[in-house]
Amino acid sequence: MSKHRLAKIVTALFASFMLIFVSAPPASAGVNDFTFESMHVDYVLSLGEHNIPQLKVTETLVAVFPEADQNRGIQRQIPDVYRDHSLATEVLSVADENGAQRDFTTEAQDGYIQLVSKHSDDRYVHGRQTYVITYTQKWVVGNFGATDEFYWDVNGTGWAQPFDSVSASVFVAPELSEMLQVDGVSCYRGLQGSNQACESKNVLTRDNNTIAEFEAKTLAPGETLSINLPFKPGVINTGNLAQVTGTIEYSLFWAFAAGILVVLIWAVFYRVQVIGGRRMRKFVAVQYEGPETPELGVVATVLGSKNWQAALLVQAGVLGYANIATDAEGNWSVSRTDKKVETPEQKRLLDGLFEGRDQLNLGSGIDQVESVRIVKVFAALSQASQKESLSLGFYSHLAVKPALLGWLVILGQTAGMIWAGASMDAVVDAGFAGLPILLVVVATAVHFAVLLTKRLPTQAGVDLRVYMEGFKEYIGLVEKDRLAFLQSPKGAARTSGKLGQTEILKLYERALPWAILLGLEKEWAKVLSTYYDDTRQPSWIPLAVISNLSLSQLNTAISQSLAVSSSSGSDGGGSAGGGGGGGGGGGV
Repeated sequence: MSKHRLAKIVTALFASFMLIFVSAPPASAGVNDFTFESMHVDYVLSLGEHNIPQLKVTETLVAVFPEADQNRGIQRQIPDVYRDHSLATEVLSVADENGAQRDFTTEAQDGYIQLVSKHSDDRYVHGRQTYVITYTQKWVVGNFGATDEFYWDVNGTGWAQPFDSVSASVFVAPELSEMLQVDGVSCYRGLQGSNQACESKNVLTRDNNTIAEFEAKTLAPGETLSINLPFKPGVINTGNLAQVTGTIEYSLFWAFAAGILVVLIWAVFYRVQVIGGRRMRKFVAVQYEGPETPELGVVATVLGSKNWQAALLVQAGVLGYANIATDAEGNWSVSRTDKKVETPEQKRLLDGLFEGRDQLNLGSGIDQVESVRIVKVFAALSQASQKESLSLGFYSHLAVKPALLGWLVILGQTAGMIWAGASMDAVVDAGFAGLPILLVVVATAVHFAVLLTKRLPTQAGVDLRVYMEGFKEYIGLVEKDRLAFLQSPKGAARTSGKLGQTEILKLYERALPWAILLGLEKEWAKVLSTYYDDTRQPSWIPLAVISNLSLSQLNTAISQSLAVSSSSGSDGGGSAGGGGGGGGGGGV
């Protein structure tokens, strides 16, 4: 056998193998693999109340399905928005050519009404099937400057099927017929943007009604018939806001809105002047240390300080109840000393934090169990401080009555806005009535947040805040003025002769927790570090921590410790396809 003949045999065998075993299976036909014999649409265009254009649409689609079990029905996407205006589409019925009702469902989706018509038992349809879809719409006429136009796509560009014929008849009501510019009536066919005229256009008048008829033959998938009926402008309501601007309702609408704003401004004023205690304030005098009473936690509650945990721990160190340390990696630890704790707050703090332990570690490296325990200790301290601040008379009740009265005014203004908005929406349907609903929700939240997130003050509470402002002024003094104050008749630390370095250091150390409470630890630590030397160094914390102004990192470490337990969970018409209406569809 020759090599040439052998090669032919091998080639033939290989081709046979590929045909039998490797050839791709035939592509299955999709639900969109069918055609439309025709689509005819009857439009009835009229004017309703406030000259709002009304449209009744009857679409008759004749589909030709394959005899195979492929389709159960059709879907139709009906546009529900035109020129940024809702069309208020309402589907009335779906029937066959004999008027028998067909099953259908509708769903609003991305500016369209998605209609699906198929048998409720999901059985297949075959051959020639007729679907008569009836629905109504509003606001179907748009303003294009010199004219108002009913510029509409009949079938739309969203079909994957060809149409043998698409036709439309527009019945124009008498009140609109006299405004119709007949010479300007036009139609187009083709893909989006095509300006090719359709095959047939006819306009006639019968019994004061104008009937315009259009037809396009043999439209491929994605091609549409578009029609355009121009009207004289100024009569048809196209939804232009200029129709309500300047009316009494328009003015009242914004007046009521301004009234809500006035209430919110009043709420802020009340918060600052009354709840903030400005009317009870006295002259601010410089203070060189924190108050003897109440305890630091109560002061933190009155001031609303966020640094109170670190301030308490530093106070424990300054008073000799604890030692604080840190390493190069930024890990912090606190150990308890043998000194007897004399203040109730410090006792609750240290007993709760240590609870039989010799050392407390702080930072993100602790486990969740330890974090939960520390959270509970500080939460208990915070609750105790809040109760004590109330019992000692540093706060009064919440401003519930003024808040409710202000809210009732907001509700009254909102009701007025809804009435005025509904009156304007009856003319232009621009969503005026919906805006007050959103506004009242936001205004209510802001109003109550401003008035009910802080209790009314008492004179004692205001005096305490004024006292701490005096302490803040003391921290802001330059050193010579600070020393002069301590030596002055008002300085409580005045002694015979000059104050010694050691005595000043002790005074400054006692002030440190209060500086931390005010968020001024860096400024005060810088002052402190100038008084430390070889013979005067802190025994409760490394000197480098104060010298490097890193006390604020202690509060960060505490925050990280508290965060572990909460972070460990799961985490105009002139072309085809340019008008309203149309849409698309396909098979199901």
